[in-house]
Amino acid sequence: MKPPIKKNEVYQKLKKAIDDGIHPGGSFLPNETALAQIMGISRNTLRSVLTQLAEEKVIERMYPKGTMVCVRRSKIQQPLTFLLPCADFLSETFPHMAAQSTRMMLKGFSQIAFENDYRVETVPVSPTNNAHEIDWRKLDFVNADSRLVVTTYWYRELFPLLLERGCRVVFVNQQTFYSRLYSDFINSCFRITINDSGAAEAAVEHLFRQGCRRIALFQRYISEPEQPTMCGYLAGLRKCGLKFTAWHELPEQPLKQENVKNRLKDLYNKSGGFDSLLIGPEIAVELRLHNLYQSLGLPENIKVIVSDDAGNNQWTTLPLTGMAFPCEEVGRIAARHLLSPEFLPGEQIINARLIERESTSAAKSNLILV
Repeated sequence: MKPPIKKNEVYQKLKKAIDDGIHPGGSFLPNETALAQIMGISRNTLRSVLTQLAEEKVIERMYPKGTMVCVRRSKIQQPLTFLLPCADFLSETFPHMAAQSTRMMLKGFSQIAFENDYRVETVPVSPTNNAHEIDWRKLDFVNADSRLVVTTYWYRELFPLLLERGCRVVFVNQQTFYSRLYSDFINSCFRITINDSGAAEAAVEHLFRQGCRRIALFQRYISEPEQPTMCGYLAGLRKCGLKFTAWHELPEQPLKQENVKNRLKDLYNKSGGFDSLLIGPEIAVELRLHNLYQSLGLPENIKVIVSDDAGNNQWTTLPLTGMAFPCEEVGRIAARHLLSPEFLPGEQIINARLIERESTSAAKSNLILV
């Protein structure tokens, strides 16, 4: 019984190497003597394996040239899959700032897939962009051979199913309390962690070096436990020895310019005034303001940094300084890990870099908030 077991092991190993692109379509395998030595088997066992692969049309025996890989079957049957919240999520008109980051991630993701002859599919999982209205039929295709990218904890209701199916998952996430709630799933993934906390801390430090001493925070979701931007904001204040704190959490529903303006004015008045502001990207992305200062009644002497440079902040008046994450590179990293011959759980931290624009420049007019 030993030879058949050995043959099956060799068959699985060689077929996997072909499926994973180690031996790409159109290339020739090493000659039988060399390949048998590489795999530590006899030529008779190797020939039996090659015969089986030829019958399955995975390879073609081309005497006297050698053995050519003729098709990479798993790549046709199992594309790289990028999950989306809803069908129109990638539309340029979709207002949520996460859509812009996703488009950039998909660009890098698709580049690596193209270079390796893999197809990319995007699969919307909800008809309404509602995490509690999942169309589970859309996930019927998921099996142990699937390779998926999941972004954020919005998809948390899917985690048990993905864990049960045993597929490869790259999870693009933030450092929040959710990681403890879903540790079984998280630990089975390769995690690309967006360091929002570090970005916020760096933004506060930059404002401090610019002479700011009354730094406020104006963003969504900051009341959630261990919310990364809030944690980074507070850590930055402590690091700089600042006692002043002021923040306001924006509502989750679509933003209205007048409502945001009133909330900002209220924060300014209740805090006794601030000289700088760390804002969420949703303000620039969703409101599509040409002049943030004028539209929101914000004095131009107040320095502003956007916590995630996802919007077209360079086109506003004044152009807004932002903390920029390399979203395209995140997509490339995700694809490379899904395509690796051996998929291993792990983590890579992604840090932001500050892109300075006029909103934190020294020359600011001395206006009042009206």
